[in-house]
Amino acid sequence: MLHPVFLPLLAFAAQSPEPQALFVNEPGRHEFSGRMIARPVQDDPAARAAARAEVESWVLIEYPEVDELILSVPAGLDENSFSAQLLASGAWEYVHPDWICYPLGAPNDPNYGNQWHHATIDSAGGWDLIHDATGRIASWTDTGVDLNHPDLAASLIPGYNAVDKLTQAAGGNLQDINGHGTLTGGTIGAIGNNGIGVAGACWDVSLMPVRVSNDPGGGAYLSDLTDGARWAVENGAKTISASYTGVQDPSIQTTGAYVRSMGGLYFYAADNYGSNHSGFDWADVVVVGATDQSDNLAWFSSYGLAVDLVAPGVDIWTTSLGGGYAGYSGTSLSTPLANGVAALAWAANPFLSSYELENRLYEGCDDLGAPGNDNTFGWGRVNLNKTVHAAVEGDMDLTVSTLMGGSSGSFSVSGAPASTMVYVAYSLSGQGLYPVPPLNAVLGLASPVEVGHSASNGFGNATVVKNVPGGASGLTVSFQAIAQGSTSDVEVVTIL
Repeated sequence: MLHPVFLPLLAFAAQSPEPQALFVNEPGRHEFSGRMIARPVQDDPAARAAARAEVESWVLIEYPEVDELILSVPAGLDENSFSAQLLASGAWEYVHPDWICYPLGAPNDPNYGNQWHHATIDSAGGWDLIHDATGRIASWTDTGVDLNHPDLAASLIPGYNAVDKLTQAAGGNLQDINGHGTLTGGTIGAIGNNGIGVAGACWDVSLMPVRVSNDPGGGAYLSDLTDGARWAVENGAKTISASYTGVQDPSIQTTGAYVRSMGGLYFYAADNYGSNHSGFDWADVVVVGATDQSDNLAWFSSYGLAVDLVAPGVDIWTTSLGGGYAGYSGTSLSTPLANGVAALAWAANPFLSSYELENRLYEGCDDLGAPGNDNTFGWGRVNLNKTVHAAVEGDMDLTVSTLMGGSSGSFSVSGAPASTMVYVAYSLSGQGLYPVPPLNAVLGLASPVEVGHSASNGFGNATVVKNVPGGASGLTVSFQAIAQGSTSDVEVVTIL
């Protein structure tokens, strides 16, 4: 199957004695709708104006926030010929079908078990640092949600029906029409430690459902998926995920860039077709593949350059429509799981930008396959514990000298912002979360106390020297440095 992102293939197709269609209809997976998504070129105002005038009579919907037009395919043309006609002018960035996308279904795997994935991603270790994400909003674009599910209802906040363009408050129907949305929502944020059911990655997060389909089969216009994601970030969601087909379409990147511009992060499933997605790589979308219980790539998961990370996606136990629970497999589950991990990490440190949060998410992964970012596992498999700690342990490096009671010790910091004040803190209570709003950063220490402070030099180095009380011998102490917008790793030292 060819898509507009596979630009190198176009020249080959033009030379072929049997020209290949740019777009291929795949019923039940990625099928034609009789509509197109078109975006004019962004850097040429005259061409942009000409492009818009060219299609004025075919415009169905306009999304000015991303400068996309939804066009009806004119009589006498089809999706391929209409796209070719428009693209020939050079005035369009892309023109591709407004595909009917589908929820990513479960392969025919054995039926299911308990939540093995939490042990794999060390959720309990992360929950020791934070499990309460109250006030943080995670969203997902899907088939709705079971509004009365006992493991979800208390966390649900008003959402949006992207098909009807109605908020829930204005009468938009958010009840799950298919069941898929309840499965994915529970993977993000089923309520934990409540004595029933299962736990999501984020126990106490505000869940904002966005329903993108009114079809019992779950099929959705691609433009409703992306409109729903944009509505979510405009209404306070920081992380948004989609467990649908369509990841290869450039409109996904356009929406990812918009979500990022609004301070959020967009997650999209790599899909379950075992495809090599190396013909594109979206800079502003976290594309998620799936792994199994042995940390192998799940047999169904797509892979390639586009995949940024992977998460468990086989036999994932989660909430189901009707107030129950079910095991399910697919990148449909790995994607909201990554969403939940990111949401919890952002709750740990709300001062992080979307770029910083994304980097912490990658830093927190357990590297699988070839070292570093590879084309099978991306940066690796998500690790909740490492990610929430990475959120509060930044890029500065803290070195603590040997500390002895009654003697002076030194605390050396590198990688700090140049020519700024650096503070060193300690805690006798170990890990915790201590926001420091004046510095736009969070210490990963419980009840911290300042050791001392010193200005960094032009290279970002600073040193604090402090006398250690004689009575401190034998104590185990946690130390961390903090500066404007930055923290160090936590160093745990036993005083001699």
